[in-house]
Amino acid sequence: MRRQSERCWSDMKEKRERILSITIVLCFLFVILGFLGAGYYDRTFYTLGPAQCFSLDRGTYKVSLDAESPEGDSFVVYYQVNGQERILARAGAKTGVGTSFTVHLPSNIRNDSVRAVLLDAAGRELPQVDAMRITRVLPVSQTVSYLVLYLLIVLFLHKGFGGGGASCLLTGLVSAGMLPLYPVYCAAPFRMTVIIMTGMSLLFLVWRKMGVSKEAVIRYVFFLSLSLIALFFCTQSSPFYARNPWDDVSIYYSIGRGITQGYVPYRDMFDHKGPVVFFLFALAHLMVPDCFYGVYLLESLSFSGLLAASYGIYRLYFEEKMAGALTVISMVFLLDGSFLGYGGSCEEFTMVIYGAVLYGYLAYFTGRKDCKVKWMAGAGVLLGLSFWMKFNMTVCLFVLVGMVFLHKLLKRRNILKELAAFSCGFAGVCVLVAGYFICADSIGYLKNGYFDANLAYADVKTAGESLALFFQNVLMAVCDNPGTSLFVLLGLIGFVFSSRFLCHWMGKAGLVSAFALLVGSTYISYAFLYYYCLVAVFVIPGIITAAHVLTKRALKKQIPKEAAFYLALPCLCVLLFFNQNHRDGAVFSKNFTLCDVCEKEIENAAKGPEKTILLYHNHRVQMMTFAGMRPAARYYFAPNISKHVPEINEEQDRYIHEGTAEFVMVDHVELYPTLMEWGLYQYEQILNWELEGESVQLYCRRR
Repeated sequence: MRRQSERCWSDMKEKRERILSITIVLCFLFVILGFLGAGYYDRTFYTLGPAQCFSLDRGTYKVSLDAESPEGDSFVVYYQVNGQERILARAGAKTGVGTSFTVHLPSNIRNDSVRAVLLDAAGRELPQVDAMRITRVLPVSQTVSYLVLYLLIVLFLHKGFGGGGASCLLTGLVSAGMLPLYPVYCAAPFRMTVIIMTGMSLLFLVWRKMGVSKEAVIRYVFFLSLSLIALFFCTQSSPFYARNPWDDVSIYYSIGRGITQGYVPYRDMFDHKGPVVFFLFALAHLMVPDCFYGVYLLESLSFSGLLAASYGIYRLYFEEKMAGALTVISMVFLLDGSFLGYGGSCEEFTMVIYGAVLYGYLAYFTGRKDCKVKWMAGAGVLLGLSFWMKFNMTVCLFVLVGMVFLHKLLKRRNILKELAAFSCGFAGVCVLVAGYFICADSIGYLKNGYFDANLAYADVKTAGESLALFFQNVLMAVCDNPGTSLFVLLGLIGFVFSSRFLCHWMGKAGLVSAFALLVGSTYISYAFLYYYCLVAVFVIPGIITAAHVLTKRALKKQIPKEAAFYLALPCLCVLLFFNQNHRDGAVFSKNFTLCDVCEKEIENAAKGPEKTILLYHNHRVQMMTFAGMRPAARYYFAPNISKHVPEINEEQDRYIHEGTAEFVMVDHVELYPTLMEWGLYQYEQILNWELEGESVQLYCRRR
């Protein structure tokens, strides 16, 4: 009787879980269908006159125009921006025959600013357009295949991991995490299908063949889903935004795309960042071309790795349930908008390296890990990647790894194998990077662009000036991030003065020394907000210290098993309160930006599918993210380092004189009174943008 009752109870539980999973899936389907329904737009305008205007939201539209006038030569769709009427799209007209063309809007156009007119051969407006139909283009086939892919993933997760409450919660979180991927998938459906299925296959392989526990795989899927949701709103590389407006990220992307087209960094496209970041952005372009969606995916993967490393650190000091909860809470501190900025910085991608090395370091000095050959080889690879991304960021990591070696040496242990493994890992990355440039016959350009240029950019001052500037920069960083700085300080105090977290004096000394060198090497010359990303990783010891005090003195109740799942939504809400990038989302924009206007003007004036551009004495490289844009020459823009490298400005003057570029963009052309005589007379101005103290002129080479 008892067994029958237990069996009945088990069947009821299984049925309830099945119903819950089905409900989650159906909710997701309804959300997608509701999204498509809300985005549907189909309007027909009859006898549209010049005074009749309308508004459009971001998206892709098919415009069909009809005119019976025999004098009609072309249709033109105008939009208003910055008090000027610009051409949005143009198409030839045939009397009595409908004309159709597609218009893509990266942002909303509001305030009834769009109108369509019919022009004759002389360019005069005719009285009316007889009929115009505007229909939103919806990727129905991609949507269906995307939903099928989603159902396969849910089935794999739920059935593969045996159901249960945790599996149901995970299914719900994956459903939410898949929503941001919808526009990414529609942008490159085949590539995304391959990427997602490959990722799921790797997870299955890790679980089945490599001895990784089912719980660990579920945990990582949870972290990845959480990262996709959080960064969808926190980084402006995601589909929630029209584009990432940051110059630095646009530079990385333009050079990364150039790599896929045969350009060699430093030789053909100059910048002074490390080559690894260019290779990362090349990978992002291959994943989803001609937009930042691939960067968003790489950011999500990187941050999920950081969360996994954070969980490993917390697990050294707390039980599993508490470690998961603290990892979710850490997200609020690690994605603060004051230092994350627009997203996609070198520092952001290096955070996962810092988290992994810090985990190995603390695991070693707490006695949980011996850091043998495999770990040392992995550490060498990570330090190599960091070195070739931005070499000043590697100083801190070398101190942590070096302290492990020193401790082993003082214990009179043979460290030759570990040292050889570390050296091989580091040298392996160096060989791959150097080999690429040797094969391209560009090793000299690598030295000049990465090492010499950055040493010149360091702007060495006297000892007194450097010290004063350093304290000023540190004070600025602390004032910009008071909460995170407080936790960082708390962590350093707790780990130094308490033997509960680190009992060996070398572990304490190494941690403090590494942090001090990180701050010193970071803020000795400049204090850009995104520099704080790496400092923020040291918030983890602070959270450990605070959690230990709370669990010891205040929290007496047992933490539920699914605490991490329950904390996900509240922490996301708190995160969006502190990181307010979402206010700049494309859905909230009221009109085109300068980048949007330039894109349209370049499309209208271009003489071929490929367009070369020169950004004269400026670095508005957002223009380079448009499809078909190519650099006019090696110094196609002027980075901040140009004041330390006179060659850049001299070469740009030569490009103007020789008419190298098809398009030239100039900031405040009035600052260069001789530029017209020197070579700009070969160009005609197609845009003069003046708004809120911003003056930008765009020129096209005369035919």
